[in-house]
Amino acid sequence: MIRPAALLLAVGALALGAAGCGGDDEPEASATATWADELCTAVSDWVADLRRIGDDVTDPSSLSLARLEEAAGDVGSATDAFLDDVRDLGSPETEAGDEARAALEALADTIEAEKEEIEDAIDSASGLTGITSAVSTIASSLTTMGEEFERTFDQLGELDASGELEQAFEQADACDEFDSE
Repeated sequence: MIRPAALLLAVGALALGAAGCGGDDEPEASATATWADELCTAVSDWVADLRRIGDDVTDPSSLSLARLEEAAGDVGSATDAFLDDVRDLGSPETEAGDEARAALEALADTIEAEKEEIEDAIDSASGLTGITSAVSTIASSLTTMGEEFERTFDQLGELDASGELEQAFEQADACDEFDSE
């Protein structure tokens, strides 16, 4: 049986790896570097929350429907905060800024839809069979979220023909932690 904690960690690892952020100390951050910093902060905060929640449900012997519901509520709250942060970013000040914003909006839409799938699966779960079914849905949704992260950050790289976003991620202090991922 797939453990929810492992799945939460997997999507977190995908998010961190896909972000592709790096960093070096630049004296003055551009508006685009500030945008990248805010994006990396949103990803970092969300992944940290998912890891914390995942750590709380790692013991399958203590996993119950009530614990799964509590964890799902926590994931929902963390995800809502992440979605708000991403949607509030606006467009980076680059040639392809509007396209970058659209890519992140599509990411947010997918994550929101998958979060709702998880909530629905848990809301309709009852008994051991229901928990097993909910865990399967969670696994599928987290996989979809991770794949969408990869697609989105690949798309951001493709939009960055002049290297503006890459430079911004390198200048953004919040992206430093992703440099070693």
